[in-house]
Amino acid sequence: MAIGVLRASLLCVLATLVWAGNDNPPSTSSNSSVPLAPAVGSNVACEDKDGKRPACTGTCPVSCPQQCLVSCPGCLTFCRPDQVPVRSTKQPVRPPAMFIFGDGNLDVGNIKMLAMGSWERPDDEALIDWVQSRTDGGNAAQFIAKFMGFQMSPPAYLTLPNRIRVHQGFIGVNYACANAGLRDPEPYIDGWYTIPMSQQLQQFAETKAQMEAKLGAQAVRNIITKSFFLIEVGGVDLAYWTEVQDILALYGDTIRSLYNMGARRFGLINVGLIGNMPPTVDGGHGWMYQGVGGKLDPADMNKHAAEFNDGLKPLLGGLARSLPGLRYSIADIYTFTQTVFADPSSYGFEDIHNPCMQDGSAVECDNPAQRWYWDDNGITEHAANLAATAFFYGPPQFTAPVIFRSLLDVK
Repeated sequence: MAIGVLRASLLCVLATLVWAGNDNPPSTSSNSSVPLAPAVGSNVACEDKDGKRPACTGTCPVSCPQQCLVSCPGCLTFCRPDQVPVRSTKQPVRPPAMFIFGDGNLDVGNIKMLAMGSWERPDDEALIDWVQSRTDGGNAAQFIAKFMGFQMSPPAYLTLPNRIRVHQGFIGVNYACANAGLRDPEPYIDGWYTIPMSQQLQQFAETKAQMEAKLGAQAVRNIITKSFFLIEVGGVDLAYWTEVQDILALYGDTIRSLYNMGARRFGLINVGLIGNMPPTVDGGHGWMYQGVGGKLDPADMNKHAAEFNDGLKPLLGGLARSLPGLRYSIADIYTFTQTVFADPSSYGFEDIHNPCMQDGSAVECDNPAQRWYWDDNGITEHAANLAATAFFYGPPQFTAPVIFRSLLDVK
């Protein structure tokens, strides 16, 4: 989809992250080269490239320790919540554990363990992130885990020993797997290595049973109800099927299943611009993205994603009303990506179309931090960092009804 079309479909409120200072938590990879941004106390600007609103300028508050956020239009500026001095804001309490489900955007090694099925699992669950995620560094799950206070993100399920050791260092499990969807794989895509959501739920049930055998049902109930459940799924389904309502129904079933197993706090990431992924734009991977009625048009794929996202809000609202204690936040990766693509250079990107790792090549580009896509399906560490920061800390235009941080208890 052309950038002009993306700009035309943007929401009225666009938020621009303006980095100031040299301490960017968490930092991007060492070979990154992100353009410098105005320091606190200096002027920042919001341009209206479509000519619909007047341009404006604002000033990053000098009270911000390192960075500020600018909301466009309007040039409203405010400090990043995580960098306000402790004395002036309540700090979130780290949840006892974090459980992660979904597709390759959150996968930290399950897909690689499946591909290396003949290898033995590591016998030490302390090998967190032993198998790297599908990017040049961290993905959104890893950044969000660190924002919550975990030193490292929960390990991939398949990297753990057969009997999960629940001890003082237990921080949760990551079940997400590339190519996973809410539907189980159909025969015509058999051969894909993946763990669909139905199996991820079974794996969590097995984890819970092992925890109960060690700690007792009541202790595990207390842990799970206070834990954070991060989910990003649906993009794979919408790349193949157009029955959006059926996919939403499966999504609702997933939330109910986790709720019935004790989950209460959900951070949900909706479906992004699946029609803008490199294979759909450049015509590569002719075998991919074949819908039930034939190959799906990229614009139609984005249309289905938008329809799914529109249905996700009332679905979760209804579940929250019917399931006591359920709390949730929906992160809007679709709109966030549109925002970045409308003015990529403001976010440090030079190329939002071509992946850093070209298909069939083992050679990466010179500067991954200036690309949005790492490969044909995944985004770079810089892109994941920006999205995770927006979802966890704000601004609130990209999450509803609250930012991720608001789901945590406070001291």
